[in-house]
This record gives sequence, C-alpha cells and structure tokens, in this order.
Amino acid sequence: MCGRAKLPTDYSVIKNQLGLSDSAPAPNIKPSWNIAPTQDMLCVRRHPENGARVAHVMRWGLIPEWSKSERLDYPTFNARADGIDEKPTFRGAWKAGRRCLIVTDGFYEWRKSDKQPFCIARAVTPLTIMAGLWEIWRSPAGETIRTCTIITTDANDLLMPLHHRMPVILAEADWPKWLGETDATDAELKALLKPYPSDAMRLWPVDKRVGNVKNDDAALSEPIAL
Repeated sequence: MCGRAKLPTDYSVIKNQLGLSDSAPAPNIKPSWNIAPTQDMLCVRRHPENGARVAHVMRWGLIPEWSKSERLDYPTFNARADGIDEKPTFRGAWKAGRRCLIVTDGFYEWRKSDKQPFCIARAVTPLTIMAGLWEIWRSPAGETIRTCTIITTDANDLLMPLHHRMPVILAEADWPKWLGETDATDAELKALLKPYPSDAMRLWPVDKRVGNVKNDDAALSEPIAL
C-alpha cells in the first residue's frame, strides 16, 4: 500500500523532469516531508485540448463522480491494480481515461514486526512517480473537488519484508502511454501496473515521528541507525 509520501522538491526541478507546460501556472503546493491521505498531492495529467502536460493539486483520496457525499465509508487513497476496471469506486475514472502521474520523491512504509518506518524511493532520480487516477466530484451545493488515488500492486523483493503491496511506480518511458499521449489498449495499460524493479530502488529506516501527521520537517526522511 502507500499511505504516506513526501515531496519537498522545488517545483522547477519537477517541471523540468516531467516536461510540464510553460503556459500552465505553477500549482500552489508547499514542500512536505509527510503527506497523508486527505491532504494535497501534486498530480500531472494530459490537457484534453492541447495535449500538454499540466500539474494540478488534488486531494488524496478519490471521491467517485456518483458519490452523494465527500465522506465515504471506506478508504480510497489506494486502488488495487487487479480489477481496477471493475470496482465501482474506480472504474468510472479508468474507463474515462482519467489517468495521472502522482508526483513524489519518496514514500513511507512500516515494518509489521516492530512498526519501524522506512523511507523508500527510486535510486537514481530525485522523483518517484506513481500511477494514479483522478476524478472531479461536485457536491449537491455546487462545490467542486478534484481528487486522486495511487494504484498499488504486489510488492517487489525489496519491499516484501515490510508490506505485501507497493505503489505502482512508472519509469519515464511509460509516462506517455499512461497519460494518453500515445495510443494504448486496456491490456497495455494494465501491463504497466507491475512491481518496480528492486535493484532500481532503495530504502532506509527513519524516525518514528513520521507516524504523526502533525510532524512535517526534513529530519523525518533522514536515515537513522537501528
């Protein structure tokens, strides 16, 4: 699963690495070392008219278009890859092609045996880009909320000692297909929803303070000795 992430990276770095449009305004998002569900995530999608990559701030935890309330009885910050086109909560976004890149520079997972948190990231790049779906929900009162979810898959060998699930991490070569910049069948898109190679990732133990969402500082992601 993925229930905590971080993104303190400067937006100029994000813009360059993801090839974001110069004409789109920079989103108003603050650096964070401890992003939790219901908080803001930075997401990138393909503009439906000009095809440019644009960034949006979205609330983490997808609200399906048909929901009568923004408060659901179950968590939606993760969406399992298996059956994603069949589950009522996510199939609308999937079938409509509302796919996005969720921008992080790492995420956290807890070891079950002793609840020790670890920070996890790609090994040779400042960003760890995840596969996501997004949705626009409109309340009965007319309020509009843009939300997102992170797609998860089976854990790779590196993460398996911590948890049996992990977020789907996308390599740069797969971004165009996921965003719809190049044609892809459902089968080809689902083939992207696989574990990221262990040898291209790293993890390290961090302070247990990360378990409290009120804590948000750079020291949270620094390695500690065990």
